[in-house]
Amino acid sequence: MKRLILIGLTIISIVGCEPYKKLAVGDDCPVYTFVDDSLWAKIEEDIRKPVEKVIRTPQPEKIFYFVPVPLSDLKDYQFSKNLIFITTLDRTDNTSQYIQNMLPDSALRMIERGERYLFPIKEKLARRQIFIILAAPNDESLLTYIQNEGNTIYEALNEAFIERQFEQMYYKVEGVEITKYLFETYGFSFRVPHTYEILEENPEERVIQLGRPSPYRWVTIYWQKGGFTSLLDEKWAIKMRYWLSTNYLDGTYVEDRFLTYRIVYWGSRPVYNIRGLWGHPEKAMGGPFSSFYFYDGVTDRIYFIDLCVWAPDQNKNVYLRQMELMVSTFFTSESVLEEYLKK
Repeated sequence: MKRLILIGLTIISIVGCEPYKKLAVGDDCPVYTFVDDSLWAKIEEDIRKPVEKVIRTPQPEKIFYFVPVPLSDLKDYQFSKNLIFITTLDRTDNTSQYIQNMLPDSALRMIERGERYLFPIKEKLARRQIFIILAAPNDESLLTYIQNEGNTIYEALNEAFIERQFEQMYYKVEGVEITKYLFETYGFSFRVPHTYEILEENPEERVIQLGRPSPYRWVTIYWQKGGFTSLLDEKWAIKMRYWLSTNYLDGTYVEDRFLTYRIVYWGSRPVYNIRGLWGHPEKAMGGPFSSFYFYDGVTDRIYFIDLCVWAPDQNKNVYLRQMELMVSTFFTSESVLEEYLKK
């Protein structure tokens, strides 16, 4: 699937090149959508399902959400982070003409033959922007594509989000000294943004906590020796989260009703993940958390990494996902540290 996206980028990477582009602005979640009203009415329900995924923070927040915009207002949104243009080749409305005039003949032929419908373009109008064209020969083929392959739209948006977040976290000076200190002292580390600092260390209990304010974010890491992979189940993980809550997170609690479980991959490493909500029994505090747990053969340890966000009156899903990307750089190999320090 990534190969297909890259093909789309290659096809039209030469379109709209400029010597300098301003930085994309606005929020990461809205996807400004340029589509004829009659076509949107046919596809809206089906296209929202695979793209508008939800994270509870505690209110349900959509990772991405479509915002239909008239083509005449493009100038007001051209520097936004997420743009998508949707049409069919048999239409004659302004959006269809705009897209067909933009695409090279080779791309139009691919659409006509049913070979390719999705064309993500990186940084067409602004840096750190994703500009997506979704076009099909007719309404029926477009709807069929969305119903069968709609998740590719989400993947294109999410890939751009990941690249954008890494640039935002690390384009300034990184916390290289903390990254190096963690590895030299504990045998593991991750790429620490310069805004984070170590809050607490307890080698006896094998816990270290990092954090930053504005809004408040905490990273708490626990490890134990031995490859007891049988421990790596949801029951053990929840007990571990409760223990950290009691001893290192000010006695907070976990909202059992909203727990979700999945497996993610940090490179080739499979990692278990639990997302959920935390609260405080006495203070008006709460928000989302995300916990990762896995066995590492290099150090012969089990690691439990917990992420917490407290951001009153703010959307929190971007902060949480940013933290998840940050700890996905976790490593236990000295060669990784050496490569990192060379940059």
